[in-house]
Amino acid sequence: MTRSENIMSRWSRMKQQSARRAAPEDLSSDSKPIDAEAGDLNRATAAAPATDSPASPAFDPASLPPLHSITAGTDIRSFLGSNVPLDLTKAALRRAWVTDPAIRDFIGIAESQWDFNDPTAMPGFGPLSAGDVAGLAGLGKTEPTCGATTEAAGAEKVSATRQIDEIDRARAREYSLLAALLSRSPDAQMIEHLVRLSGDATPLGAAHAALGAAAASINPERIEREYFDLFVGLGRGELFPYASYYLTGYLYGRPLARVRETLKQLGLERTEGQGEPEDHAGVLFEVMAGLASGQIVAPGQTERTIFETHLEPWIGRFFSDLEHAQSAKFYACVGTLGRIFTEIETEAFSLSK
Repeated sequence: MTRSENIMSRWSRMKQQSARRAAPEDLSSDSKPIDAEAGDLNRATAAAPATDSPASPAFDPASLPPLHSITAGTDIRSFLGSNVPLDLTKAALRRAWVTDPAIRDFIGIAESQWDFNDPTAMPGFGPLSAGDVAGLAGLGKTEPTCGATTEAAGAEKVSATRQIDEIDRARAREYSLLAALLSRSPDAQMIEHLVRLSGDATPLGAAHAALGAAAASINPERIEREYFDLFVGLGRGELFPYASYYLTGYLYGRPLARVRETLKQLGLERTEGQGEPEDHAGVLFEVMAGLASGQIVAPGQTERTIFETHLEPWIGRFFSDLEHAQSAKFYACVGTLGRIFTEIETEAFSLSK
């Protein structure tokens, strides 16, 4: 190194010498860019797949269990195969999550979900009672059977004061019919009963006749497919028959918490294996059927309170959407029947005030 060569010049010279020694002698100046070579390699790999890799088996829908049979304990690994359509995999996962109480029933604290000015509006955040303190401190054990017995004894007294007439029995049958049709696709036996429906000149009678005619003209497989497209779907159905969705735009919202609190006051609990949350239209109609028939015993104004609080604000819009749904033919008649019946109930409850 000469005196005139500074440290940067020497570093540059040695760097160039090292690069010349490392370069291959036969490297042509017109070599292709790295990206081009990578592209050629990718095309070659795609054109000539490895012969020893096992081919994916053909997808057979009959090899999978029905989506409606999936529960929280079902092994859904068969839906996760690489040959299963992605939408079908998502539908199976959604069904497994909906039927799992640990996931389905979770309601966390969210903005605008509860009235934070009312400490009793949020389960677990209200004031503690003497019984709560004893239970938390391990000073005693609760006896739920005694509480249920006390409530049943009080219920019998309420039941004795109410007379169930023919109108109430007819209302209960109407609620039960709509609850069944909204909760599941009708089977062959139920379709036979629907075919025998007769009507009269009233709007409700005409709706009955139209439903019977639709049941007679549409085959059961088509009706089952229609129910799937409307309320289940691959990923999601066309409609969401939930109070939370129609009132807030979201599932599992504040309306669901209010329904659960109301049913808890009546001593009602979710049936084992019930996959839908309590603000589902079918569940609420089943509750109304039990109240109208007297099978669910409650104070006299309970029917009106539940209808006006948990059904009237949204159920008319839902049935109207069902009437005009793209996938609905048979269920369009169900929508018409539900809309007319709930309009009659709304007017009747308003007159009873």
